[in-house]
Amino acid sequence: MTKDLLQKELLEKVKPGTKPSQLKRSKSAGDISVKETKPLNRSKSAQELEPSESSLKAQLTQAQDQISILELKLETQARELAELESLTQENEHLKAQSKVKQQEVEQLRKDLEEKSAEVSQIKAELDKSLAARHQSLKD
Repeated sequence: MTKDLLQKELLEKVKPGTKPSQLKRSKSAGDISVKETKPLNRSKSAQELEPSESSLKAQLTQAQDQISILELKLETQARELAELESLTQENEHLKAQSKVKQQEVEQLRKDLEEKSAEVSQIKAELDKSLAARHQSLKD
């Protein structure tokens, strides 16, 4: 149909003074076509993709087992971490004690050297004194 024909048809159907809101299309029962619908069947591939209830339960128990295993691993690692931290603190404490003991050993070594020097000096004096006495006894 051409544009002119459509305009003529519309003018015939539309009465003068009709508002646009009154121009609703009404469909009669004859205009509406009803199609017969048959039930949809799933294809075999779709049925294969659809998980069964037993497989869902199996997956659920498997997931719960994996969660339990991960929780145990997490708990074990938390304990190991706590033990590592306590050992680290103990190690730091032992290092501090080792430094103190090392300083004490160095101080004792210095004292020993001083005492050894004093003993050597006293020995030398005693040797001189003994030699002087021996000389005086000879004379």
